[in-house]
Amino acid sequence: MAQKKVEQLYEILSKTYLTFKEVENEWEDNGLSSTPFKSLVSVMLSTMTHTKRVIKAANALYAEVSTPQELLHLPDEHLTELIRPVAHYNRKTQHLKEMCRQLLERHGGEVPHTRAELLALQGVGRKCVDIMMNFTFGAPAIAVDTHVFRVLNRVGIVHTESQVVAADEINRLTPDRFKQHAHEWLIQHGGKVCIARKPKCDECPLTQLCDYYQHVGAA
Repeated sequence: MAQKKVEQLYEILSKTYLTFKEVENEWEDNGLSSTPFKSLVSVMLSTMTHTKRVIKAANALYAEVSTPQELLHLPDEHLTELIRPVAHYNRKTQHLKEMCRQLLERHGGEVPHTRAELLALQGVGRKCVDIMMNFTFGAPAIAVDTHVFRVLNRVGIVHTESQVVAADEINRLTPDRFKQHAHEWLIQHGGKVCIARKPKCDECPLTQLCDYYQHVGAA
């Protein structure tokens, strides 16, 4: 039943939303993923932060650095000032510095391509890894951020308070043919229609599948 529901969801979303490559993409247009290193740093900066603030911080940072060595040479105070637009900038300063040390000591300054090696880096969590695996390395992986997590729970594909559990479940249930763009469709739906405070159920193409709508939205 869950498998069929997931397939129906993607069939609808794939007809509703374009992929990131088919629309103007601020992330790509600003070079936030122009190299694997910048992709990793950008994703780390993006945690708990809106895209426009990530872009502002990344543009300031990448005007001065493009390698782990260059980032490590920045004084902590200056790095903090560059990334101040993002949430938790003090903690991210320390995570970025340690991550760069690990890249140099363990991987010759290159970003590793395996899930286990990425997860072993300081400040790199499950969502960051799934984004890197999908968008940077072309592997079939669905990242679960706040928007995706909300959609999956409201529709009723998962019933969990853990984003890691939700990521495991949606990656298990999603057929391979949908995995390349699944995150893109889900995050757009969560950001445009299935919003946090008051979902736009009257605009939603998923109401016939949605547990939330059946119990709350239709009331």
